[in-house]
Amino acid sequence: MSAFLELSSKVQGLSEDLGRDIGLLDRLLGQVLKSQEGEQLIDLARRLMSSDRPLPGDLLEKIPELADPAKIRQLARAFTVMFQLVNTAEQKEIVRVNRERQGMRRESILDAVVQLKKSGFTAPQIQLLIDRIEITPTLTAHPTEAKRKAVLDKLQSIALLLAEHEGSPSLTGPLNSVSLPIGEIERTLTELWQTDEMRSRSLTVAEEVRNALYFFERTIMEVVPWLHADLAAALKQEYPDHRFEIPTFLTYRSWVGGDRDGNPNVTPGETWNALLEHRILALEVYLDRVGVLRRELTQSTKLVPVSAALLDSVSQDIRELAYRPRDLQRYSQEPYVIKLIGVEDRLKQTLELTQALAAGSVNPPMKAPYADPEQLLADLRLVRDSLLDNHAPDIAKSGRLPHLIRQIEAFGFHLATLDIRQHSDEHAKALEEVLAAAGVLPAGRTYGELDEAEKIELLSKELCNPRPLLPIDFQGSQGCRHVLDVFHVIRRARRELSPQAITAYVISMTHGISDILEVLLFCKEAGLLRFTEAGVESELDVVPLFETIEDLHGSGDLMRRLFANPRYRDHLNARGNTQEVMLGYSDSSKDGGYLAANWALQNTLGNLALVSKEEGIPIRLFHGRGGTVGRGGGRANKAILSQPAGSFSGQIRFTEQGEIVSFRYSLPPIAHRHLEQIVNAVLLAAAGTGSPDAEAKYGEVMHELETSSRSAYRSMVYDDPEFWHYYTQATPIEHISLLPIASRPVYRPGNALSGIDGLRAIPWNFAWVQCRTTLVGWYGMGTALEQYADDNEQHLETLQTMYRNWPFFQTVVDNAQLELTRAHLPTAHLYAERVEPRSLGERIESTINDEHGRTERMILKITGQTRLMEKAPVVRKTVEFRNPAVMPLSTLQVALMDRWPHLTEEDQAGVWREAMLQTIAGIAAAMQSTG
Repeated sequence: MSAFLELSSKVQGLSEDLGRDIGLLDRLLGQVLKSQEGEQLIDLARRLMSSDRPLPGDLLEKIPELADPAKIRQLARAFTVMFQLVNTAEQKEIVRVNRERQGMRRESILDAVVQLKKSGFTAPQIQLLIDRIEITPTLTAHPTEAKRKAVLDKLQSIALLLAEHEGSPSLTGPLNSVSLPIGEIERTLTELWQTDEMRSRSLTVAEEVRNALYFFERTIMEVVPWLHADLAAALKQEYPDHRFEIPTFLTYRSWVGGDRDGNPNVTPGETWNALLEHRILALEVYLDRVGVLRRELTQSTKLVPVSAALLDSVSQDIRELAYRPRDLQRYSQEPYVIKLIGVEDRLKQTLELTQALAAGSVNPPMKAPYADPEQLLADLRLVRDSLLDNHAPDIAKSGRLPHLIRQIEAFGFHLATLDIRQHSDEHAKALEEVLAAAGVLPAGRTYGELDEAEKIELLSKELCNPRPLLPIDFQGSQGCRHVLDVFHVIRRARRELSPQAITAYVISMTHGISDILEVLLFCKEAGLLRFTEAGVESELDVVPLFETIEDLHGSGDLMRRLFANPRYRDHLNARGNTQEVMLGYSDSSKDGGYLAANWALQNTLGNLALVSKEEGIPIRLFHGRGGTVGRGGGRANKAILSQPAGSFSGQIRFTEQGEIVSFRYSLPPIAHRHLEQIVNAVLLAAAGTGSPDAEAKYGEVMHELETSSRSAYRSMVYDDPEFWHYYTQATPIEHISLLPIASRPVYRPGNALSGIDGLRAIPWNFAWVQCRTTLVGWYGMGTALEQYADDNEQHLETLQTMYRNWPFFQTVVDNAQLELTRAHLPTAHLYAERVEPRSLGERIESTINDEHGRTERMILKITGQTRLMEKAPVVRKTVEFRNPAVMPLSTLQVALMDRWPHLTEEDQAGVWREAMLQTIAGIAAAMQSTG
């Protein structure tokens, strides 16, 4: 069997199991490509893989077959599929390795409980600890996922077939099915090859919602109960004489369908539809699970009794519901079955009403048989309690019934609470119209002309004014209605669907108190904030998002002043006196560079913890972490453990974005591992682990490093007038903007390809990943470390001590060395060579390469290694293994970039465009990250 890229000879250093899987997939893909496309495509790939391949400038001429853009597209597709298969094999390997660590898996929930017990935690202290932890991953629709759902399905099938291939004989297939998985993998690969990787158009908001729901249905709803069961098992093992109550500590939120920052496609109508889709999926899952339970819980009263409460409930159901007589007769001695038939009936009616509401064929409010999830839970708990009391405790405490109960507790009927997000500038624009229409602005002045103090005074006055602000016939511009109408959707959703449907409103680019009070005023107009004789009632958390380094550093003072505002304190008291604050990792890194952003964020955590303590107001932090290191990526559990001691109460929110979602949630065991590491870190961090004096001890050092690294970063990225010209030629940013992977534009409105300020952080990073520079994850750090170390002979020793003893600094350094390893300067050189004038390309490329070398040298000195990632050889080897196969794809991309200006507009919109976008998808798959 001929292989595609003959990867079996290149897997040295990988585990035997992973190497075998990659070799098998390479051979099977080669067989599929040969049968579908003939030998020519494989031959072209081999010629591109050879060391004597032409340079990009000559590639399309010296390999005549590449004059055909359809051939380029197919070649890039073949590389893309191969990288997707390698990623799938690596996921399977992660599962295999972790399954082998069943006794005591590092960074598991059991590991955390064992550590806490060794530290002297008593059972009552553990109970108090788990009572206060809240973990809320939040899925976003940020445009960094290049794979379609159809592709994800097939890759998941291949992973399962690989596992079956090496496991026990099939108990479901025919007796002669020894090689069944191999044949099924090949058939699935054929389907994958015949499935278009690229979408024909950009995603709609509705499609983004369905993509997010895919992961909830396939993985998240199944895995969340596992984590709670893991904690129960760990506590039972370590504290066998104590009975713990385990609250639902892991729930999900979503931005998909609610994040309208810079995305005009997220209309109020789309938000309402997203909420209905959430509810429909939750109800469908529960209906399916109850059906399975009904077929399992067939205990007969001839053999075992049931509780009187259950029998009373069944009698009531028979009176209220339209049971089929044959069911009552058939299951007359199986009361659990009768009860669950009733549960199914009520769920089905509730689902049908929601579907009718989505179709616009019913008038709200709905009168559903299950008005809320608590009514459903009451029925299921009745069944559980009867089983507990009647000789079936194992069935009641483990298996599908408690699994379903925990699912409903975690996901309710709302599935995942939807956040609303909008940019502060949009609020100000809308309020300009509203205040003018209301006639409350100072004579001759606009809202934008008021200074911050005047805005606060005006907004505070209007907040406590009992009259409506808007005239009844107010229309407003389309942009104004876009802002205002969503508040009415929020109100409707909370009343007609669930109070948990929407609970928070996030304000992007919060700069001042007025940005927050503006949203409160909109809430008041929509009836979400009410000043009554009985007091203030407020239904929505208002969440400031601090994104620039300047705003991060000033956030502590801003929150102090906000808490001192009487109107805001009224709102806060009505919301349980807890404040949520979101921290932006992406834009802060784009603003000041990797090291400066990381310290600004760490410093902010400490400052906000101090504000919380001084004001007596708990602050729940929401971390806007991106996929790549340059956007706050990396291992989330390490980041949690790296927070300043005393800054973490046990409540945490963090975003899950783009390709990170598909990697972490495509396979349930991968999701299980990711989440158990999160829970492990939250338990340990909330218990007070960490170095209590690290920030105070090393704060001045970090301030110096921040200043110098930010200066080095901004001197090139912002201060060099020719840098933007370099960036637009040395990266495929122009073509990334054409990639149909999201409903949100790459550029902020009115800023298309005009400068770095108007470019979003995700495509900014995406472009550097594509050209293999990964600049956002390390640039500026080497200069800062070198300057500090050269200033005093003791300073290098200080940095080495910080690395050994301070988890924050260790995480920052280790993430940077991963990005340095992922960079491939010979590939980046291909992109830099095309910059005109050539002197510009040489100058900035030299600056980047010098900083890369400088950062590598300093990290090696600090860590005591002889090469990057020396202490993580498996990770390094997986990167090195990919490089020879990524280089040809990059060469092809650069050749296409060179050809692009010479194409007609018709060609640029046709197959040549598809070829270019396919190379972007291929490199994204190879690098396992985009933006």
